Amino acid sequence: MQSGCRNPFSSGQPDSALQKTVAQAVARELATVPDPQEAGQPMRIQTTQPESDVVSALAGRREELDAIGPLGTASQPVMELGEDLTGRPQQRVEIGLDSVITATVRQNLGIQASRLQPGISEQELIAAEAVFDWLLFGSLNLTKTDEPQFVPVIGGFPLGTAFAASDNTRFETGVRKRLDFGAEVTLATSLLRFQNNDPGIAFNPNPAYTARVILGITQPLLRGFGTEVNRATIRLARNQRERSVEQLESDLHDTVLIAENAYWDLLFAWRNLAITEWLVDVGVRVRTTLEGRRELDVTPAEYADAVARVEQRRAEVIRAQRVVRAASDRLKQLINDPEMLVGSEAALFPIDQPAEAPITFSLRESILTAIDNRPEIRQAALTIDDADIRVAVESNNRLPLLNLAAQSEFVGLDDTASNAYGDIDGDFIDYIIGLTFEVPLGNRAAEAGYEAARLRRSSSVLTYRQVVQDVILDVKAALRDVLATYELVAVTRSFRIAQAENLRALLVEEETLAGLTPEFLNLKFTRQETLATARRDEIAALVNFDKSLAELYRAMGIALKMKRIDVEVVDETE
Repeated sequence: MQSGCRNPFSSGQPDSALQKTVAQAVARELATVPDPQEAGQPMRIQTTQPESDVVSALAGRREELDAIGPLGTASQPVMELGEDLTGRPQQRVEIGLDSVITATVRQNLGIQASRLQPGISEQELIAAEAVFDWLLFGSLNLTKTDEPQFVPVIGGFPLGTAFAASDNTRFETGVRKRLDFGAEVTLATSLLRFQNNDPGIAFNPNPAYTARVILGITQPLLRGFGTEVNRATIRLARNQRERSVEQLESDLHDTVLIAENAYWDLLFAWRNLAITEWLVDVGVRVRTTLEGRRELDVTPAEYADAVARVEQRRAEVIRAQRVVRAASDRLKQLINDPEMLVGSEAALFPIDQPAEAPITFSLRESILTAIDNRPEIRQAALTIDDADIRVAVESNNRLPLLNLAAQSEFVGLDDTASNAYGDIDGDFIDYIIGLTFEVPLGNRAAEAGYEAARLRRSSSVLTYRQVVQDVILDVKAALRDVLATYELVAVTRSFRIAQAENLRALLVEEETLAGLTPEFLNLKFTRQETLATARRDEIAALVNFDKSLAELYRAMGIALKMKRIDVEVVDETE
């Protein structure tokens, strides 16, 4: 089964009432969203970034400023993790985003479990359809009679003997089938062998074979009549199968989003480690400078403060290393790669970089795309269809029970089984026909069941409307996040460039001053930390922009399409 815009009523065409209910719920929520065609002009928005006076003013030194600070072009970060849990040097395994998504879709344990559910629902559908299969039945009974009995006497002459002795063997077999409209038909045959063992009474023939060909039908005339009622279980099972497929797609959307977020979290963790290592490196240089001036103008307190700052930065490195390892293990758990299991101590290293290309969107088109593609929408529509089916069943249950039963038997008798069947020529035919009627006085249980089904149907419609609202909220929140994070990329970059300029100016001043005061070096500490914070914010903004795009695609129900992933329901029995 391919993912995409699927009709949630693939088991058959929905009735007009359900179509109207779904259309009204969607139209109600879109009433205030402008339609580009009706408005007469395109209602599309493009993500933009604000102009920055800082970037414009420093454009001539942009290359130099980009090289300053952590993750600058002037130096490559080491990003060491130390020894792993086995005592060996930490190994790295490079991995790209596409391979993460592919491995997650194929191998994630949660997805594997979800992939089994459509198969389970398919078997339940087969079981529901099997109610209408042909049923073969048979029975064999052996009866031996040897018992005393009273004997009537008339005029001194006994009629019969003082005991009864006989052998009876009865075999019956046939087929039975339940029909869509509620009838149950039976075609059967029976053979009775009777042998009298009482010497006082003679039978002809003895043994005697009685053959019967039986044709019977039982048909509900009121309650239980009609295909809508009798196939309700099959329709519910078919909807459940469709619902399990939609749930699989929903789980795939969520898991792909989680995996992509985990990838970017891991990238940020590595970048943060590089930033903290840079802080330690430049902090050690300042501390060394202060140490050399201890005999001149640096007090013990000022030097101790520099030492404390460096040690604090070393502590941040340890924390950053811990975050990298945890993020790597989390990603390994998601992709569940047989060659890179959670127990492996190798650290994953992301090689893809976050993108910041602008996007163009329309609010109405985004919402309509989400309504067409979100699995939750189709699941809610299936729930309404389930409720309609149950309303029809409960409505039928309010009717009295009136069943027609008819049966005819063609009978033959002879001294052998074959002759008995050969004797069936239509001369001896038994008929039976009857009606069964039943109705509870007050019919309260059936009426209560019907009212409960109607209320559940109303509840399912409200749930559908709520799901539509939730989807629209998801889309709007995701679009706002995309707009905000795209702007934040530019703002945080401006902030980082400005802080790089502050540090550059300080470094120029450091080279020109004959002597460096402790206050100057303390200011250098501060500007290093401010630049590191600015770089973290910029990386976080880039990562969050890519995360917001992934969330937007999930909210619109097109995350799998964007990743070129097709949903196939396969036999997972193995």
